[in-house]
Amino acid sequence: TRGLIICTCGATGRVSKSAELLKSLVQLDIFDFVLTFAGVYTMDTIVVPALTRFVENVYVYDMKIWEALEQSFGEDRHALNQSPVMLAFADIRVGPNNTRERVVDSRVLAYSNLRDGRPWGLDVFRCLNLGCNAPSFNMIFHPSGRQYYGRRWLETKMKYSCLQCRMTTTAISCPKWIYGAGSQNYGRVWYRWPLTAEQLREIGVMQ
Repeated sequence: TRGLIICTCGATGRVSKSAELLKSLVQLDIFDFVLTFAGVYTMDTIVVPALTRFVENVYVYDMKIWEALEQSFGEDRHALNQSPVMLAFADIRVGPNNTRERVVDSRVLAYSNLRDGRPWGLDVFRCLNLGCNAPSFNMIFHPSGRQYYGRRWLETKMKYSCLQCRMTTTAISCPKWIYGAGSQNYGRVWYRWPLTAEQLREIGVMQ
């Protein structure tokens, strides 16, 4: 298994063009996976223990790459809360007549934290008022209506109050393209990365 781990943050994993370039390293069969961080900043002391477990899972315990991430960062709330993780990886899909196809995917594993302005792990979320479009750190988020737990926690709707335009929006459903992570721990989500223009518009990001 050939892997590249980039211990950096900022534009490397957050900007769409950069994320696509990293994914291309796997598509071109140069690496089997590329891992980097998709947060604004990264503290080595917090993420290194989970990163070490990821490497052990892949190279010692021979786990599949995505499963290795879910069972390292997905089990470490402090690391995932500090920075979402972007992973571009290849997997082998077995088709009819035992045919084998190399399939490449790129995803972000993130931690949903309403208190810190990251609904469903999305720190890029913006106010849905087109005349405002304030960033998530200028908004206060809370659950809306009935709250669900366990495997159904993503069914809980959200509301927010914008400190910039003073608008309150309620009963916002989780986007269909966000999935609960395989980890049994509450709050872990994943979605394919980078997001499409349509997905960005759904969370208030106007390009």
